[in-house]
Amino acid sequence: MLLRTLTYSLPCLLLTACADAPDKYRDTHHLELPPVLPIEHTNPQPAVAADDLKPKSALADLMAFTDEGGKPVLTLKTRPDRAWEMVATALKISNIEVLDKSQEDQRFQVRYDPDTSGKDVGLLRALLNNDYDEAEYTIKLKEERRGLTVNVSLTKPQDLEFGEDGSAELIRLLHKAINEKIINRPPDKKADE
Repeated sequence: MLLRTLTYSLPCLLLTACADAPDKYRDTHHLELPPVLPIEHTNPQPAVAADDLKPKSALADLMAFTDEGGKPVLTLKTRPDRAWEMVATALKISNIEVLDKSQEDQRFQVRYDPDTSGKDVGLLRALLNNDYDEAEYTIKLKEERRGLTVNVSLTKPQDLEFGEDGSAELIRLLHKAINEKIINRPPDKKADE
């Protein structure tokens, strides 16, 4: 019987002893706070940069364009099917006649006159501004490490009657159409920004 009494009374005594804890364990305002260290900025920066407030397109980093020495290079940093659609849309927006296209070969064949840049111009303006001959060009998307490079070349260079090769002008026109109409950047912005 004594064992039974001890078995039941000992836990009750322990619970009663623990219940009578002093106030310093119940209230945390008596605890010591960690020290406050001063924060020193060696290079202070503004909280918000001026460019952070401008809305940025999700497509802004899809294109790289360099125009050095007369042979511009347009690189689309995306999947081949998406790059194909971007070039097809740029050709349509620019009113360039597509003669043939093959998505399997990543190739477009177009008729283009760099003097008109895909726009309908009057007869007088077409006669006065005629540095290039209208010709057929082949646009080929070539997959490289940095993305898909857009290459433009004359389809039949021997058929060029007068003027120069306008393939550089066609690349510049495609860049402008993709940059302004598809990516929706303002015209004064550069592609590398």
